[in-house]
Amino acid sequence: MPDRFPEITSVEEFIRLRLSENPAERDRSAWAAMPMPVWDELVREHPDMRFWAAHSRSCPPEVLAELIKDDDWRVRGRVASRRNCPAELLEKLANDPHDAVRNTVATHQRSSRSTVLRLTDDPWAVIAEAARTRIANWPQTASNETDTAKPITATANHQLEPNHQASPGIGQPHATD
Repeated sequence: MPDRFPEITSVEEFIRLRLSENPAERDRSAWAAMPMPVWDELVREHPDMRFWAAHSRSCPPEVLAELIKDDDWRVRGRVASRRNCPAELLEKLANDPHDAVRNTVATHQRSSRSTVLRLTDDPWAVIAEAARTRIANWPQTASNETDTAKPITATANHQLEPNHQASPGIGQPHATD
């Protein structure tokens, strides 16, 4: 899909597209590729656009690795909520100070078993329970260890169910990449 959108060649172009009233232009900001120097300038010079950088489907892993250091938990949470978030970033985000970020890691399909195990003792009971449930339902293999499992998320009545996709709360980003 990124190939259908022309490359974004400057930070100014990305910002203009992202802030556009035109849905097609906003889509381009979410899908189009950008050269690495543009990514670097965007993240370094425009902190207000970091969430949208993390939202972009073409955001390279090395930029995501920088974005998990952001002071804004919403930026870190957006990185964690990406379907293709690298397991090594999820491992680092398991120590995040914000509970919403840790909860996303506990229920993320790409979190490693060892990362989820660490969250079974989380100080927030909801995260600890989600992690314990996830570990209890972890697929068994010959080596009794797999890298990923299907996500388990809380439903409206707070029961944890495998494969149920709960809606994010107010102000929480959707996992759309």
